[in-house]
Amino acid sequence: MKLGIRGLLVSTCLAVSVWSVLAAKAEVVDVQGIPYPSANTEIGEVVNPDEAADADRLASDLSNKIQRDYHRGGARRDAHPKAHGCVRAKFNVLADLPVELQSGAFSPGQSYDTIIRFSNGSPNAVGDDNSGDTRGMAIKVMDVPGAKLFADPAHPTAQDFILISSPYFFVNGSAGYTEFFRIVNDGGLLSLFKIPFILGLGGTINAGKMLSQKIDNPLNVDYFSVTPYQLGNPAQKQVVKYSTKPCEPIGDVQATDGPNFLRRAMQDHLAAGPACFIFGVQPRPNDSYSIEDVITEWPEDEAPFIDIARIEIPQQEFDTAPHNDACESMSYNPWHSIEAHRPLGTVNRMRRVVYEIISELRFDMNDVSLEERQVTP
Repeated sequence: MKLGIRGLLVSTCLAVSVWSVLAAKAEVVDVQGIPYPSANTEIGEVVNPDEAADADRLASDLSNKIQRDYHRGGARRDAHPKAHGCVRAKFNVLADLPVELQSGAFSPGQSYDTIIRFSNGSPNAVGDDNSGDTRGMAIKVMDVPGAKLFADPAHPTAQDFILISSPYFFVNGSAGYTEFFRIVNDGGLLSLFKIPFILGLGGTINAGKMLSQKIDNPLNVDYFSVTPYQLGNPAQKQVVKYSTKPCEPIGDVQATDGPNFLRRAMQDHLAAGPACFIFGVQPRPNDSYSIEDVITEWPEDEAPFIDIARIEIPQQEFDTAPHNDACESMSYNPWHSIEAHRPLGTVNRMRRVVYEIISELRFDMNDVSLEERQVTP
């Protein structure tokens, strides 16, 4: 059927209109003024249509909780608020790295000054260290060259790596992630019975394991990124996870008495001598392991971790008031990163906006200036 000139014009206008609508939907979405990360579909990321809205709701819920629980001048993080201490370290990249892993900060023989924050995962800032919990190790590697996806305002050259004491997480989707924290923060007994239905069987089992962990020293624990990351730039990128493992077991563990014994155990060890971790990279076993799935552990027998660097923590005294104040003024975000280490997956995309919103709220409530944030422990 012939459309004629008028028909062609109408068809063209309709096509342009449809394209404009699709393009508008593909535009970057803001969450409270922060651009929400887009998906890298070439590498396998898939963004849920409601993901940015879920992140917005989660950030609002957590912000309200912090303002409800803390007074001005005493605001803490929403997660991992109890620090065992921030320590100075060196991130020493090995000289004999495989060529396919030589990217970004992983330049053979390179050495970086580093600040590491060890913590409990519980939202209880004064919780008992004897309680079962997931522990955290947040690593800020200084002076890494390259433009950052989101530069740390206080330390713009820093590359952050965030790890916990579990190789798996308890939830995949943005809706479940948001609803889980809403229920936990609400604290209602009846609401807690909903959690297994939100997490599913695999997530519930993982959560039980994560919340039952007991340790004797933060320097004596294996840590994992849980979430995946890009390694390499567009021409040669791959999907990996990270881990840190003690170079050797610590044998001088003290008695585990008192609610703050983990800080004391770490300080006692570092007062007497150094500590060390091996930083490793685990390439994804194969493409059947979805980037969006952080409940399923990547089996090490199929994809073992490859040593990348030694983290050398020298003998030091870190448990002082000025040092602890500087530690509290630090901010960690996996998006403090260059493109070669780009965070991947739902949990990391949500972290991009939620972590920044909560950090800025904390600094505002505590009247912490940018200059104070620039002081390193």
